[in-house]
Amino acid sequence: MAGIYPYSNRDVRWRAKRKQMTRGAANGRAGPGVLLVATDLSTGGGVNRVIRDLAVLFKTRLGMDVAVVAARGEGNSTYPFPPDVPLEQYPRQSLISYFQLLLRLRRRRPGFVIGSWTQDNILIALAFLLSSTKTVLVEHTSWHFHPPLIRLLRRLVYPLAWRVIVLNPAEQNHYASYLRNVRLIPNPVATGASSQKTAREKLILAVGHLEPRKNFADAIRAMALSRLESDGWSLAIIGSGPETEHLGALVDELGLERTSIHTATADLQSWYARSSLTLVTARVEVFSLVLAEAMLAGVVPIAYATDGPSFILEDFPDHLVDIGDVDGLAERLTRFATTQDNDALRRKLRAAIETRFSVDVIAEEWRELVCSGAAVKRR
Repeated sequence: MAGIYPYSNRDVRWRAKRKQMTRGAANGRAGPGVLLVATDLSTGGGVNRVIRDLAVLFKTRLGMDVAVVAARGEGNSTYPFPPDVPLEQYPRQSLISYFQLLLRLRRRRPGFVIGSWTQDNILIALAFLLSSTKTVLVEHTSWHFHPPLIRLLRRLVYPLAWRVIVLNPAEQNHYASYLRNVRLIPNPVATGASSQKTAREKLILAVGHLEPRKNFADAIRAMALSRLESDGWSLAIIGSGPETEHLGALVDELGLERTSIHTATADLQSWYARSSLTLVTARVEVFSLVLAEAMLAGVVPIAYATDGPSFILEDFPDHLVDIGDVDGLAERLTRFATTQDNDALRRKLRAAIETRFSVDVIAEEWRELVCSGAAVKRR
């Protein structure tokens, strides 16, 4: 039967939906199939990386017309977009001006509009209310991170959206308690350069914005407690931010000589290829793209058991440490640093990311979501 009917009903629906979008755009009756609204794309960070990756996913994997709007920042995007993905950039503006911009975007009648920051999501849902555009709000921050006013507005407004996308089961359970439109779709993890045959150094990697929430001080303290520097191990912290001076002072205070802080870079693959271990010490983390990328590159992880890393490492509980347990971090560093052969473990880590979070897997999740939107419109 498979040879007689090579396409499933879902494939037929998907082709019809793409044809409908293309025809509407050509006749001037519709804007892009997908409009992604960002804020300032020049600040780096995992969320901006995901916005770029989703734009590429919709364009190359799903064949949809895509446009990106950087609504509050004129600097060059840290992560470059391909030439066939239009990028509009606007200067930082007042709340009223920003909402007016969203209303102008509404008039383009995109098939889907996707937001990625909580405050922006609230405005997007209101600006596109009762329009033909399906509003998709992606939550990249834990539900309890924001102050009470933002959380109240989110609770009032999010039911108005077509879908709310969350990145881990804990977030899904929270939102499902008062939303019927929530769905779990993790971030896509793109395959980088292969590092399977690269010799590993005695190097521990920690990556992210140098801000209190990322809690790199615990990584430094764990490194000191482990005494791994005396055995030739180094800790490299990659990032920039307001905590840079404080973290540098802590390194000096603890007498660490092989622990260093390096400026943020968009190209982490060379660091992944060299590193043996990676530390994720954030106290709030809904996914952790750098954790997943490091695992895909064969780097052995150790992470605080926040919601995101716990989801990513659900099959590797020995790599999770209770939040705030610096002694536990030091013990895991010592354990995995002194393990003689981690090759089998590295293969399992790679396979876990490839089978759950690869671009192909996540593209299929988004395709099913878009197809369901097409079915709703036809009814």
